[in-house]
Amino acid sequence: MSDIQLLIGQSSSEGERKKRERMRLKRQNLLPSGGMDICPSNSQVDKCPPILEYRDKEIRDKSIENRKRGRTHAYGRYQNVFLSSAELAELQAELPALWEQYIERLSEYMESSGKGYKNHAATIRRWANADKKKEEAPARNRDYSVEEGETV
Repeated sequence: MSDIQLLIGQSSSEGERKKRERMRLKRQNLLPSGGMDICPSNSQVDKCPPILEYRDKEIRDKSIENRKRGRTHAYGRYQNVFLSSAELAELQAELPALWEQYIERLSEYMESSGKGYKNHAATIRRWANADKKKEEAPARNRDYSVEEGETV
């Protein structure tokens, strides 16, 4: 048990070997682009975890391509809010005076933060509902009447 404290934070020789091989393959551009890892091992039992590299730009580009295939149109100052004609019509009906402001707000937020959303119409609706709840005054139906014989 006392030796465990010495081993914490150190990698195994097998882990180091796999890391060196990954780096070699990466330098030679032999790793597949899907983020999957190739473990150079003949053993079927030996499985190494995939290298998960999240590339925000690539993910965003793929979602843009997918949305373009779904016949959506780009809106907002940065042309990064994608809505279909039906979604836009629904937003215009639900938020007649504010739909353009919410599209611009979403466009600016996504561009400045680098964040992406699966469904832009749903995000706009969620933001609008949250803003409505903030505007509503909290209901305070408190009864301060005291009956005879009660203490306050």
